[in-house]
Amino acid sequence: MRHTIAGAGALLAVMCWGFAAGAEDTVEQRIGRLEEEVGRLSGTTRADIADGASEAGRLSWHGYGELHYNNPKTASKVPKGSDPAAMDMHRMVWGLSYQFNDRISAHTEVDFEHAARDMELEFAYLDFAITPAFNFRAGSLLMPVGPLNEFHEPPLFYSVERPYVQAYIIPTTWQEGGAGVFGSLGGLKYRVYLVSGLDAAKFTPDQGLRGGRGKVNNAPSEDLAVVGRLEYVGLPGVDLGLSAYQGGANPNRNAALTDADVGIWEADARLRFGGLDLRGMVATVAVDAADQISAVTMTTIGDQMLGWYVEAGYDVLRLLGRDQSLVPFVRYEAFDTQRSVPAGLTADPTNDRTVTTAGVAYYPIPDVAIKGDWEGWKDGTGDRGGRVNLGVGYQF
Repeated sequence: MRHTIAGAGALLAVMCWGFAAGAEDTVEQRIGRLEEEVGRLSGTTRADIADGASEAGRLSWHGYGELHYNNPKTASKVPKGSDPAAMDMHRMVWGLSYQFNDRISAHTEVDFEHAARDMELEFAYLDFAITPAFNFRAGSLLMPVGPLNEFHEPPLFYSVERPYVQAYIIPTTWQEGGAGVFGSLGGLKYRVYLVSGLDAAKFTPDQGLRGGRGKVNNAPSEDLAVVGRLEYVGLPGVDLGLSAYQGGANPNRNAALTDADVGIWEADARLRFGGLDLRGMVATVAVDAADQISAVTMTTIGDQMLGWYVEAGYDVLRLLGRDQSLVPFVRYEAFDTQRSVPAGLTADPTNDRTVTTAGVAYYPIPDVAIKGDWEGWKDGTGDRGGRVNLGVGYQF
């Protein structure tokens, strides 16, 4: 826990800065137009809500979904043409938000994955608007780590599959139970939470931290973590972000994992000028007591993990003055869940992977995307493979 204390101190400094910051409500921004329509149809106005005149309050509905065709299906290691192809209704997500009054609101999403075969609580939390400078949030929270974990609706990224760095290094989608503060000041936004920690006994060599997510499902929480994100959006077309996570990873108080601790540091940028869209991010993970974790899991868990990507896209229909978008793009990413391993253990070079993705995304309207791309994979042994992906996604 020594790194947890140090990390908490640094992130709590951001929390103190938040008292001088202004408010944001990112979910409200996302679904504001739907709320206005619900209010219009029901005859409920903002004044009614503020005055407590509406018994029903203010309910809004939102969601997203995506259908994928992958040939071949496998992508956790280098995909091979001998693997089968698959068609998958990967996600259908429904969300409800409820505005109790002008200060308190509830926000929820439930994810029905793989044609509703699997169900997962995406998030469920309460927001308390205290002042424009400082607000409070509590419940099942999406971790503010990286640009995608909180906002991952299919029209928000060009590829059929999400970037792999934000699956194997940052375990998107990642939610934990907890509470914290959020706000903004001009072009600066922040979020800082105290949350339940990861479970190191469920880490794996090839997928890193992913199996250690608690998902707020009776998750053991003897160890806690501090997580925060700072964003700058003060210039049109410029988005910059920094994220940090520090916490214990022994929630069951396993005597064999006395020093298990995880730190994540991430930076990202997005620049948009005209039809050009440039994105990039880098994330690093430090795992304390990876030797102890490796002994418990009987595998080799990396004590350092690293991932990064760069991406470029251009809306060619912008040249024609169309209200639709057609974006050819290319992305190169590299991720290694065993960048470094404990002394006496040997890293598996197949966990050192690069992926080049090239494709096109068509937007008949901003909330609907039709996508196609090709992925070229390579690992540390020199083994290569590729696959074709097709998809359609939407948000509302």
